[in-house]
Order: sequence, then structure tokens, then C-alpha cells
Amino acid sequence: MLRKIFFLNIFFFITLTFNSYSFEKEAEQLIQSTTDNAKKIILDSNIKIADKKKKIEAIALDVVDVDGLGRFTLGSSRKDLNETQLKEYAEIFRVFFAKNISSRLQNYSDQNIKVTGSKKISDNYVLVNSKMISKKDNQEIKIDWRVFNIKNKLVIRDLVVEGLSLAKTQREEFSSILASKGFDGLIANLNDFISKN
Repeated sequence: MLRKIFFLNIFFFITLTFNSYSFEKEAEQLIQSTTDNAKKIILDSNIKIADKKKKIEAIALDVVDVDGLGRFTLGSSRKDLNETQLKEYAEIFRVFFAKNISSRLQNYSDQNIKVTGSKKISDNYVLVNSKMISKKDNQEIKIDWRVFNIKNKLVIRDLVVEGLSLAKTQREEFSSILASKGFDGLIANLNDFISKN
């Protein structure tokens, strides 16, 4: 009996270790494959700019937890909004997020992103480490990706560039707009950005 319990404990430990390792590696693969695919699209001279934007937007909406990010960026202001406002915000934020990503295409100058490792923070959260290397001057920028397992799908919730969280930065910007212009002012700002991009 003790022998059986011993082997069951060993099996359980190995299974937990493998699952942890698998989660981290899958998160690393998500980041590397996503950035590689995006780079191929951006550098493909046979694809028109408008089509490149659509493809990049589709990738971003697929791999990022946009709804979760939208809720996070509203911060404590969420509790002051009714269901109609929250639904309106969620729909507009989704479009804003996609346009915000694709609008950065013109700033791309053939950088490589290389995943360098990862760390499991919790059962559903892995921090993936990477560095972006510029081919022009060989400059390196550290980028960490917060990857979560949501309903058995790995999704990105935040990028931390040289220690600066983009999600927190966005929340601070939205908080400032909400404080000065209110909810309608925030929606107007988002729609204005969308119309220009």
C-alpha cells in the first residue's frame, strides 16, 4: 500500500512539473510565433498597407484579451457606469485597440523580437521575457509579456517595455480623460482616434 502511494505521489509530482513546463513553453511559443507572423506581414511588399493593417488587427484581436484589457483600463470608474455605457465602451474599445496596434506600422524599422525565457507566476499566468533588437543599430529593448490562460486559451494581457506597463499607462491616460471630460468625453476621444486611423 505504501509503495502504491509512493508511486502515485511521484506520478502526481511529475505531472504537475510537466504541466507547468508545458504552460511556460506554450506561452513562449505564442509570443515568438505571433511576433514572427506579424513581422512577415509587415515586411511583405506584395501586401498593400490597408491589407497589412487588417491582418495585424486580426492577429492582435485573436491573441490579446481585449475585453479584459478594456475592463482594466477603465479602472475604478467601471463601478460608476451603467450596463449600457459598459457595453458601448467595450465595443468601441475593441475597435480602438485594433486601430492603435495597426497605426504603429509606420514606426516599424525591421526589428527582431527574440524570446529569452519565461517565469510561471501562478497557475494561469506566465511572464514571458523577450528582447527587441534593432538591425539598424543593434539596440536592445527589454519587453515582458503577461500571458494568461483564460478558458483554456492563452492570451496576452499586457506588455511591459523596459519596466513600463502599457496597460497601466493606458489606464492612467483614460483616468485623466474621465476625470476632466467624463464618460462621454472618453468615448469621443476614442471615436476621434478611430476615425483618423
